[in-house]
Amino acid sequence: MALPADIATDPGSELWLNGPCLTDQTTAMKLTNSGDKLIAWRVNPSVETRYVMNPQEGALPARGTIMVGIVCHPFPFRPDAPNIDTLTVEWCEAPEGQTVYDAEWFVKGLVIRRKPISVNFNP
Repeated sequence: MALPADIATDPGSELWLNGPCLTDQTTAMKLTNSGDKLIAWRVNPSVETRYVMNPQEGALPARGTIMVGIVCHPFPFRPDAPNIDTLTVEWCEAPEGQTVYDAEWFVKGLVIRRKPISVNFNP
């Protein structure tokens, strides 16, 4: 099996939010399919209760782009604590002939690629 084409993200590798996180913060991330085939994608946060993505998963056509809204809920912020927050973008090529997204594509033995996006906070 060949690797799925790359997915471009904006921001590329780091997402910055403002500390001390006393209210909901909203931002966005752009995903772009650089390949010539339909891909399935999803975004998984390392701290599931802290982040909400809208949408969190879906299908992206060849050369297509989607904006994913991201909400960070308030939490006890400590500027001296190590940063462990990551949003992981996962994607795989859709099976031949498929046009509608199916979450099962991620468990059917297809090649899944991952790209970590580090979430950082301005103190």
